[in-house]
Order: sequence, then structure tokens, then C-alpha cells
Amino acid sequence: MTKTNYTLVTEFILLGLTDTLELQIILFLLFFVIYTFTVLGNAGMIYLIRADPRLHTPMYFFLANLSFVDICYSSTTTPKMMVDLLSEKKTISFAGCFLQLYFYIALATTECILFGLMAYDRYVAICNPLLSSLIMSRTVCLKMAAGAFTAGLLNSMVNTSYVSSLPFCRSNIIHHFFCDSPPLFKLSCSDTRLTESIFSTFAGVNMVGALLVIFISYSYILFSIFRIHSGEGKRKAFSTCASHLTAIILFYSTTCYTYLRPSSSYSLSQDKVASVFYTAVIPMLNPLVYSLRNKEVKSALGNVITRRKFPSFLKMDKGNCSSLTEFIFMGITNDPGMKVALFTMFLVIYVISLLANLGMIILIRMDSQLHTPMYYFLSYLSFSDLCYSTAIGPKMLVDLFAESKSIPFSGCALQFLIFCAFVDFECLLLAVMAFDRYKAISSPLLYVVNMSSRKCSLLMAGVYMMGMADALVHTTLAFRLCFCGSNEINHFFCDVPPLLLLSCSDIEVNELVIFTIFGFIELSSISGVLVSYCYIILSVLKIHSAKGRFKAFSTCTSHLTTVAIFQGTLLFMYFRPSSASLDQDKMTSLFYTLVIPMLNPLIYSLRNKDVKEALGKLKTKRCF
Repeated sequence: MTKTNYTLVTEFILLGLTDTLELQIILFLLFFVIYTFTVLGNAGMIYLIRADPRLHTPMYFFLANLSFVDICYSSTTTPKMMVDLLSEKKTISFAGCFLQLYFYIALATTECILFGLMAYDRYVAICNPLLSSLIMSRTVCLKMAAGAFTAGLLNSMVNTSYVSSLPFCRSNIIHHFFCDSPPLFKLSCSDTRLTESIFSTFAGVNMVGALLVIFISYSYILFSIFRIHSGEGKRKAFSTCASHLTAIILFYSTTCYTYLRPSSSYSLSQDKVASVFYTAVIPMLNPLVYSLRNKEVKSALGNVITRRKFPSFLKMDKGNCSSLTEFIFMGITNDPGMKVALFTMFLVIYVISLLANLGMIILIRMDSQLHTPMYYFLSYLSFSDLCYSTAIGPKMLVDLFAESKSIPFSGCALQFLIFCAFVDFECLLLAVMAFDRYKAISSPLLYVVNMSSRKCSLLMAGVYMMGMADALVHTTLAFRLCFCGSNEINHFFCDVPPLLLLSCSDIEVNELVIFTIFGFIELSSISGVLVSYCYIILSVLKIHSAKGRFKAFSTCTSHLTTVAIFQGTLLFMYFRPSSASLDQDKMTSLFYTLVIPMLNPLIYSLRNKDVKEALGKLKTKRCF
């Protein structure tokens, strides 16, 4: 079929579970109760694990991650399903449909892998109890959890890219209550055998791989249990696995039934029932299974209910804290000769950064040819670079020659708040700019409609709100800590890693929050960039002329260069083991706080014809 016969689908219609009004009301109430229990049960499990020190073990660390995944992937489908039960128009936009599919596959895959990791943890705990604390150390557990989430996002990106690239020229009615792959395959008018094979292969590899890990782990566990002589010892060892096995059976039986059957045997009506079970019911059952069948969880729950106190990580033992009024920066170097050279070099870098970013903002405002979404976002990127380099650069330059390199406690908190907020802005903004390039290249005729000034403003508002919220969380958690030792920060600005080293409080929560929230922002941003560029590459390959391909992709080179430099340094800085050297951190921090803000406007001006033309016009006007 030629492309001219394809109908442009802008939205899908979800048929839902039923058309009967009475049943819709009953189902709405039922799923409202289920979803409420799901959110409260899983959020309560996370809170309980954080509140009780006895649950600070690898087993409960993975359980907390499982509860987080259950909340998220239930929230991906259930709220929309409940709204549609009471709505006449059960539509979902094309982008919204595949966004729902992306997060659904990502979170379901993550849960699948987490079950495998939990089985391995049980194997280590039962078969190697003396070495379990070394084998399943905190760093190893964090890396395993991060690997599960990364694998889920990458798997989802591949599957969603293939499914969304299919042509939909038949009906836009999805015989389901959410956007899932099997019903979407049935709407495509092209040959979907390759896409279905890829989907089945990835699903099979993930499920079979996780099941293999589970099977091998429990084989070793059974052998170890049979070696225990006492009946009480056997019962105690196996009781720690009962909840996990129950959760595995519930999850895998429904997912394997839905996705690993031959396509010829698909019944979408049966799939709806199975889907309701594993998207709404299982996320509610998991915390119940782990609480009702687990003595430690029940004991911790009893302690929280009877004592009615806040968890220790929300408290600060102020009696043991000294009241710090200021911090002292150790700076970059104490060598007088080096100080002069560094001052001169960083002054030049900061001045160029200041002038280049201000010049870029002014140029975009003055030239009407640059009044497009791409340059609208670029002006905010320059503003972000300007702000977060100014939060650090001037203070660092002053401290190079100052005798007292002190900063007030409140000044340190303010510096970190501004720095963290604008780094988050830039991270998310680069993903938004990638999305803008995708819209410009894949749908040039609808670009003005898709990226209207209102939508651009809403995207920027969302970026700023997320950045500020994240910065407030990190700042509040960091500066509520107890600092009872030295007040000397081995850095040239207030950053979290050196601050945590000065604290005599328990910093586990701070490190977990940094890893979770910042990791989520980083992964979301990088996923957004990768997904956008996958679509861009597919669109560019469809262009027949080499000149057209070159012109389309040339608009992305500046953005790709900026993303590679910025994200590369951030990942190196914040996702290394906590034992990494602070001296290395200083060098890396210098790069992304001063050098990158200088490079960004240069990259966009030297590699961009529109900017160079606007700059040429401005020079010509000044001459006359």
C-alpha cells in the first residue's frame, strides 16, 4: 500500500470494558476502591520500610522498589480507565496513547526483572548467609535496581518505537481499555509480523530470562533447605520465600497468558479480563501478600500504629548538633601561582559565557526569523546557563584571592537551591528541545499547530515547576541534617556530596532521594531524547534526496552536541560510587558549571545558519 492511502490518525477511541450504564457505575466504584487500596497499600509499604530500621535490608529495599513500580504502572492505566467509564467520549490522543504504552511496558518490564532480582537476593540470603551483607551490599543493590529500571526503559523505547511507526489506516477504535500492543496491531493496515516478532522476542527474553533466574535461584534454595536438619529451620528458611513465590505466580501467570500466546489465539475480550487483573488487581495484592504473610512487616506495622511516631529519617537530633552559622570552602588550590592563572582563565570563561548567553537571548528577541519554538527554547537554555553559572562563578573567583572563603549557612542553602533548580531546568529542557526537533522533522506541515506558543509556554512552565520542586526537596533534606564536625567544605561551591560528608546524621535517605529523583529526571530526559531521535532518524530515512536528509539532520547537530556534553558530565558526576574522589568532582564541576554554559551559545552560533545570518544582519544595521 502506498503512503498516500494512509489516513492520518490523530486520536484513538477506547471501547473500554462495557457499554452498559449500570455496569459502568458498578465498575467505576469497584476500581476506585481497588486503585485507592493500591496507592495507599504500596505507599504505606514504602513508608514502613523507610520508617523501621529492621527492614533496612536488601529484601525490603527491592520490595520498596516493587511497591513504587506497582503505584506507577497502575497509575498509567487505571485513572484513565475510570474516567472513561463515566465519559461519553472515550478518546485518547495519538501521542497520549503511545506515551501510555511506553510507560506501561517500561514499568511492567521493570517489575518482571525485579522479581528475578528478589529471587537472587533470597538465594544469597539462604545459601550464603555469612557473606550476604558483602554480596548484596548497598551499592550492589542500588546498581541492580538502576539496571532493572534502565532495562525497562530501553525495552519500552524499542517496542514503542516499532509499534508507533506502523501505519493506521483502518478504524481508530481500540477494543481495549488502554493502549496495549495486541489491539494496536489489529488496527494497522501494514504487515505487522516483523513488529509482532520483535515484540514477542523482547517480551519472551525478559520473561524467560527473569523466570530462569527465579528457577535457578529457587533450585539452589531448595537444595540448601533440604540440608537443614531441623524442621523449624526448614520452615523458617522457606517462609521468607512464600510471599515472593505467591507474587511471582500471580504476576507471571497473567502476563505469560496475555503476551506469550500465538497471535492466532488472541481473544481481546479475554485479554481485557487478564489485563484488568495484572494492571489493577495485582498491584493491590502485592503489598497485602507481603504484609499478611510476613512477620517482620506485621511487627513493623504494629510498632508504627502503637507508637504513632514519625520515622527517624524525618527527625533531627538537635541536642547533639552544633549550631553552624557558616561554611568554609577549601577551594580549588592553595598554590598562589596557580591562583593567578586560574583566576585569569575562569574570569575570561565567565565573561565569555555571560556575554555569549546574553547576546543569544537578545539576538533571538530582536530577529523575527528566530521567533520559532526551537529558538524560544534556546533562549531559555541560555537564560538557564546564565543563572546557574552566575550562582557559582563570581563567588569562586572572589574566593581565589580571599583570605576567608566563608559562606553563611543560609547563603550556602540558597546557592545550592539555585544551582540544583537550573541544572534540572537544563536537563529537562534538552529533552523538550529534542521533542521540538521531532515535531519539526516528522510533521513539518503540522509543526505550527503542534508546537503553538501556548504549548511551548506550558512545556516551559512544566520544566520550571519540576526543576524547582526537585531543588526544594534536595535543599530541605540536605540542610536539615546535623553538622557537628568540621565546617570546611572540600569544594568551591555548596554541592550535596561534600555537604553529606560533613554531616553526622544518617544520610541514607538523602542519598536514596538523590539517586531516585535525580535518576528519574536523568532517565526521563535521556529517554525523551533517545525516543525523539529514533523517530527523527526514521523520518529522515524516508526522505529520498540526500540534500533533504542532510538539511533535516543538520538542524539537530547543535542540540546533539549540547546533550552529549551536558549529560555526559552529569552522569559521570552523580552516578559514580560514593567512594569517588572529591578532587575529581571539583574538575568535573568546573566543566559543567563554567565551561558548558560558555560552550552552548558558541555551539548554536557556529553550527547554525539562522543564528549566523541574524548576527550578520545585526552587524549590518549597526554599521548604518
